[in-house]
Amino acid sequence: MMTKFLLEECRETHEVLVTFANTGCEHPDTLRFVHDCDVNWDFGTTWLEAVVNPERGVGVTHKVVTYATASRNGEPFEDVIRKYGIPNPVKPMCTTRLKTDVMEDFLQSKGFLRGKKLNYDTAIGIRADEMDRVSIRAKEMRFVYPLVQRGWTKKMVIEYMQQFSWDLKIPEHYGNCVWCWKKTNRKLYTLAQDNPKIFDFPRKMEQTYGTVDYGHKQTSVRDDGKIVFFRQHLSAEDIVQNANTQDFKRFDDSTFKYGDQWSEALDRQSGCSESCEVYPTDGS
Repeated sequence: MMTKFLLEECRETHEVLVTFANTGCEHPDTLRFVHDCDVNWDFGTTWLEAVVNPERGVGVTHKVVTYATASRNGEPFEDVIRKYGIPNPVKPMCTTRLKTDVMEDFLQSKGFLRGKKLNYDTAIGIRADEMDRVSIRAKEMRFVYPLVQRGWTKKMVIEYMQQFSWDLKIPEHYGNCVWCWKKTNRKLYTLAQDNPKIFDFPRKMEQTYGTVDYGHKQTSVRDDGKIVFFRQHLSAEDIVQNANTQDFKRFDDSTFKYGDQWSEALDRQSGCSESCEVYPTDGS
């Protein structure tokens, strides 16, 4: 909705670049939806992926891909993990390495400047009902929130988009990054019951890179020396096992309400929200 508004209002008077940074772990319907936005609303999206240089001190750059060639097996994500380690609640660098750095490198290649010479605005699709996610550095960093300014809420967006057959169709607890470690354990256990293969990628990453010495201090190491993704030092395998052995009310249970059967283990989130938008609330 945000992109549609901006293109309708600003395309004739401003240079508007629409970007999508693919991690390789996006929900397939996310990729389909971005493609359909291009087809139906002429977004002209530039599809990007991270290029990770193994050399120390050399940051992430970008490459341009397409809907057809975009990674779908976690390749960019694994490249980041191979160099920087496994992200988790105490090392939350997924969005920075896989999205923010990638888009900023692309913009720089187009002549846009950051830092003290910042010469462009960044539009972020946060809605009016999620004001707590607006960055405290918005003015300094030239972040704009068109949906907030227009008063659009989740209900309004859903009702508007339902008229289109190609609307996004991902259940709430699945989200874009299905196995994301920022989700509550209740959501993760529900997903693991639905399809344990969802956790194949993080399981493989923990098995392959969970004991790698990256030459710098690891901030979240279990007593057994393993580095894992999930809060409370849970591994992907732990998530799957707990989902099958613990008695809990599923997130999609029609009788479940937040606070009902609440426990810190099941309903705690990482940070102030589960969101993974670029330039989060604290501006980090």
